[in-house]
Amino acid sequence: MRSTEIFKEIAEILEIVEERIERSKLLNPKEKEKAAKKIKEAKKNFLELSNESTVENEELANFFLKRAMVLKNFTIDKNIEKVGKKAYMQSVDEILKFSRMAKYDFTDRIKEVLKGYRAYALGMVFFFILCGVLSPSFKMAAFFLLIPVLLSLWTLKRRRYLALMSAFILIPLPIITGILAIGNSIHMITNPAMLQEIAKSMAKSLTFVRALLILTIVLGALEVVLLSYAAYELYKHRHAFL
Repeated sequence: MRSTEIFKEIAEILEIVEERIERSKLLNPKEKEKAAKKIKEAKKNFLELSNESTVENEELANFFLKRAMVLKNFTIDKNIEKVGKKAYMQSVDEILKFSRMAKYDFTDRIKEVLKGYRAYALGMVFFFILCGVLSPSFKMAAFFLLIPVLLSLWTLKRRRYLALMSAFILIPLPIITGILAIGNSIHMITNPAMLQEIAKSMAKSLTFVRALLILTIVLGALEVVLLSYAAYELYKHRHAFL
């Protein structure tokens, strides 16, 4: 595949970049160490891809090659001085991010990301269903979360880093809701007097109330497990997002 040859070429370019960083008189020792460490990791990632790649995408590989060439041209003291150290270090960070992300674009590792995405989507579905059987305050909370959750689902699929951060912000509240729902439902279902009082206030039979509480426990458990798994998978594969 042409992509694998391009990855080898990128690794060679990054080898030159690493050597130029070591020779730089503009960067201080700490900056050299920081930049060289990131370039080494990026070089290692692209070399691994040259052997592990199973997907052919020459256009994307060439894009990474162009970014590596730009970085190589930047890695001369007069150019670093011209663009500024901050902008140069951002270019180093950028090639490292691309090298990490490429592992998902050119291998089947993207399937692991999709597992986390599906768990997140399904967990949120169970959260909204759960809020539907809880008190009005939970329904209101679900209503306010609906748009942010839908937006996060759309942008997560496009592998946007901001969407990943949004998911991490949104996940805790549904998990806490699920845990509270499970705890309260277990307390109610094991308390005959409370169960009787709830049935009376709802004008429903004890069987109906018990079934509703069991449903709440099941929905809460499914939601907590799925969203916890989603958080783990999405964090584990956070480098797939840009």
